[in-house]
Amino acid sequence: MIAIGLRESLERELAGRVERVEDWHDLASREVDALLLDAKHVPETELYEIRERFAETPITYIVDEFTSALTAFAAAHNIRLVHASRVLSYLDEAIGQGQSTPILAFWGVYPRLGTTTIALAVAHVLAAQHGKSVGVLDLNAYDAGTSLVPGAEHHLDDILSYLVQQKLDPETLQASMEPVLRVKYLPGLQNQTRALAITPEQVRHLLQVARSQFEVLVLDVGSVLNTALALEGLQAATHRYVVANDLVATQRQLLRQMDYVLRPLGMEPSDLMLIGSQVHGKTNVAKSVGLMQLASIPYYPSIDLYAEQSQEPMKVFLGEKTFRKAVETIAQSAVTTPATTEVAESVRA
Repeated sequence: MIAIGLRESLERELAGRVERVEDWHDLASREVDALLLDAKHVPETELYEIRERFAETPITYIVDEFTSALTAFAAAHNIRLVHASRVLSYLDEAIGQGQSTPILAFWGVYPRLGTTTIALAVAHVLAAQHGKSVGVLDLNAYDAGTSLVPGAEHHLDDILSYLVQQKLDPETLQASMEPVLRVKYLPGLQNQTRALAITPEQVRHLLQVARSQFEVLVLDVGSVLNTALALEGLQAATHRYVVANDLVATQRQLLRQMDYVLRPLGMEPSDLMLIGSQVHGKTNVAKSVGLMQLASIPYYPSIDLYAEQSQEPMKVFLGEKTFRKAVETIAQSAVTTPATTEVAESVRA
């Protein structure tokens, strides 16, 4: 679905769920599966022309009030009307976006905690044990774990021109990804000087195309949250995992990022799950930082260097019993539908 002219309040709420375009004329040469138009910036006077251009495309129009003329026009031209206050529930209920692609994002509170290793390992388990089609995108702009894919021929750099022109197609994306242990992996930027030049719109375009190709999308956002790659990845995620293994550093960095990055993006501690928290001593890291702990990844002094010692680093990690168990727990958290528990008669209000 492509959204046009979204008001600011909806841009944040729908981040990662729709592809955003400023002007519908920019879609002249594209195939569009569905359109979401906002009356705030797309006037009623343009609806007829839009419907003629996209004759067979499902169109939804976001409005602040239902007038008799607009309601009659929408009925005549098969356009759905939805009030601005109900857009999210509408997407969940009417279009089925609630069953959309799970997006798992792995963020390390500081560098070299193995977010790439964990992302690829979880992706492998989702593919091998759960039968999912999984794509992994490396959105870690500064320290991508390319050592896990020796001799990789493709990187994010290869498709930047397609993202700039908003013309990335599924075939180009698939051809730019490396096969790794039953999953497809797009290694991150080689030219790190381009990291800050990539715009939010370009990242959303990448995510939108990737979501159309895989049943599960796994994102390695690294540790530095100053790029559109990392920020849009976190915002689009349905499952957000925080990787940490040191209490003092985690507390300091997490609190800082929570106040100045995550909360402004609409994320609270309740939206995050802690992994990789096995530290020296008996300190309860999860309780200290106020996060729910999901799993404990074994502590490696230099997880990236450890991986480089083998020609098949992912197999080394997956063969380690404690690491494998933690990865399987993380994978299970992403594919299991929560069960509805009936409340016992004696405790009902």
